[in-house]
Amino acid sequence: MMNRCFFPFSFLTLLLSFQALVWAETNTIVLTDDIQMALGDAFLAEGDYYRAITEYKKLTFLFSDSDRLPEALYNIGMAYYRGKDYASAAKSFAKVRQTYAATHFSSAAFYEGLSYSKLGRNDAAALAFERSRLFDEKHPAAANAQLGLSLNALEQDNVLGCRTALEGFLVDYSDDERVPAVRQSFSLLDEYEALPLKSPFLAGTLSALLPGSGQLYAEHYKDGLMAFLVNALFITGTIVALDNENYALAAISGGVGLPFYVGNIYGAANAARKWNLSLSNHVRDNLSISFHFKY
Repeated sequence: MMNRCFFPFSFLTLLLSFQALVWAETNTIVLTDDIQMALGDAFLAEGDYYRAITEYKKLTFLFSDSDRLPEALYNIGMAYYRGKDYASAAKSFAKVRQTYAATHFSSAAFYEGLSYSKLGRNDAAALAFERSRLFDEKHPAAANAQLGLSLNALEQDNVLGCRTALEGFLVDYSDDERVPAVRQSFSLLDEYEALPLKSPFLAGTLSALLPGSGQLYAEHYKDGLMAFLVNALFITGTIVALDNENYALAAISGGVGLPFYVGNIYGAANAARKWNLSLSNHVRDNLSISFHFKY
């Protein structure tokens, strides 16, 4: 098997233009799995992710018995992930994890977890991180998976779960260079727990009594003003129509305005949830930066 060759990118570009074809002594055109792999790697390095995927897939078709196949399939997942096609990335990493467990399980499971996190599938992300950690606790990806578990828990506002995962990191990865940052993170979690959160129930109740007031409570001031004006318009129109005994117009005004009133209540509760989520995301982002964790 040929060793991987490294070329300057300018020369690689030329090679790519001609599909990296190599002439043998017999004047027969020969394309090796190493050359095909180099094509995919070059596109991946240049950020041309979907062309990289195409080249890696060519390797799987042309060299189905190559020992570069696990790496090519893993890089397909990486290309999808970097290209922000997280659903395809999760499927690719799951396939690699299942097919080439001996060499790629921990890394593939870790990136599978990251992909699910990006999709907002927190339960699936936690399961993938746990798989990565348990398969080989000494693998470099396992330590990252443990941190992934902590950040994933925080994203769900599960501070206790976050603390537990971080404590596990200190026990299992005491030699990791990020241990000081993890120790300092507990004070940040204490500050987060001390922050006053917004009650979705209270926000909804306030907007039921006075449209827009729940949004103001959740500090969504523009939304609150808009909710107040729109509902005030329909309520006033309905009342004026009733005073003038124009019941048909009152029914129309009230019927059209009712969804806005209900939406105002739901919007207020949702604004409170967004406020709380913004706080947890801010803490999570700060932790991920201190952990050197690209979440």
